Amino acid sequence: VISLDVFDTKIPLAKPVKAHFSEVLEDPAAWAKLAVEKFGAEMVNVHLTSIDPLVKDTPAAEASKTVENILQAVKVPLAIGGCGDPQKDLQVFERIAEMAKGERLLFNSVTLDMDMKKMAEAVNKNEHVTIAFTPMDMNKARELNRKLFENLPREQIVIDTTTAALGYGLDYAFTTMERTRLAGLMGDLELAQPMASGTTNAWAAREAWMKMPPEWGPTELRGPIWETVTASTLLLAGVDYFMMMHPAAVKTLKD
Repeated sequence: VISLDVFDTKIPLAKPVKAHFSEVLEDPAAWAKLAVEKFGAEMVNVHLTSIDPLVKDTPAAEASKTVENILQAVKVPLAIGGCGDPQKDLQVFERIAEMAKGERLLFNSVTLDMDMKKMAEAVNKNEHVTIAFTPMDMNKARELNRKLFENLPREQIVIDTTTAALGYGLDYAFTTMERTRLAGLMGDLELAQPMASGTTNAWAAREAWMKMPPEWGPTELRGPIWETVTASTLLLAGVDYFMMMHPAAVKTLKD
């Protein structure tokens, strides 16, 4: 399954991406609608970046309203991402989980430094799903899942062992994912969940968006190709859910 990223506040984007979404960058519901209706997104991956205490520190109630508006705007499933601050994310996720009870949102994500019991209870009680995120370490993925299993059924967990882009650690990313998938297939119940990839991380690579010598080709092509190669490599490693950004990269991966 492939989702397109949507942000709840205007952020700096690479020009090849911005060109497709420039008219909706300050309206997440319109952005989601465009992703689905024009670019065929199977899911929408909402990034609540504005909730970060170091950005706008948007309160949980306001973030919840944003998600509610997106739920009204599109009929595809939603993934809801936080800002990476474990306390703020938990506070916001709990509020959204309650507001959208029964919508089966995919929360992105629960981590080892979060209050896992509270997070798991909010997800389970309100009939949602969560991504369990760890930094390229199978043992940490096992540990996180083991702790989540105490309060959350296995089928409500998706594993994310971190996506590093082409040229920026992709070899570590696909090795960890491949080993995780093989362990699950061989009967390791602590690693037998679907896997997710934040493939948008490919755009953090300088080569995806910077002006480079002519032999590197135009960024309009180079950026989407960078994201596509990152995604297709991880597809071969066993990833089930891709969070992506450029419509051409999404189409190429689908094909």
